[in-house]
Amino acid sequence: MSASDLEENALLERLEDSTKVHFAPRFQRVRLNRGEVLHNQGQAVDRVFFPVTGLIAIHSETLAGESVQTGMVGCDGVVGAPEAVGSGQHLCKAVVLIPGAALRLSASGYRELLDESAAFRSAMGRFAELQLLEARQLMACNALHGVDSRLGRAILEALERSCLKHVLPLTQEALAQMLGAQRTTVAVSLSKFQRRGLIKNGRGAVELRDAAGLERAACNCRKTLQFARGEIRHPPIAV
Repeated sequence: MSASDLEENALLERLEDSTKVHFAPRFQRVRLNRGEVLHNQGQAVDRVFFPVTGLIAIHSETLAGESVQTGMVGCDGVVGAPEAVGSGQHLCKAVVLIPGAALRLSASGYRELLDESAAFRSAMGRFAELQLLEARQLMACNALHGVDSRLGRAILEALERSCLKHVLPLTQEALAQMLGAQRTTVAVSLSKFQRRGLIKNGRGAVELRDAAGLERAACNCRKTLQFARGEIRHPPIAV
């Protein structure tokens, strides 16, 4: 693993050059296979994953065994980091939604990296702030917006976060889990988008045909999140 490999993930890209060189040999590049469980809720934290391609779904589970997708992490984030410096126990389940690759680091290595790099601590602080913001916004989105507009937002967000451009390799069932909706409801929404020429709905994949049109069809949470991400990642300089 070379220092330049770390730049494939937005958080690791923020590391100082000397820190990249020092820590690069401790990372391992691993494949992310669709449906692979990276960790279960309640499992001890022994490693963290920095995706470089693909998408990881975060699931929250009840004591009764019920599960719902509550977040997703792509090439702009990390999986398992908060618990690695907190309770030491995963508080959610992480499952690969879109196959790809990730850079894996031991939990102890992550803690050392966080201690050594001021730039990384800053990046992780902003990432935590973003996750909290997204959780709040998506709660509001689920309460205020219909499936059509939420699906438009979800397709665009998943494409961006998985570092894909036009084809999203997700089934209707996966999209339904992402929205907390019925598969049949999502199928109807996809058909509407296809008739309007916004997407092509294929077997196990959605192809983006009109990005600007889908942006207009998406709920305004899309623009709200885009604006907030810009503010958090690039805050105004204090004077």
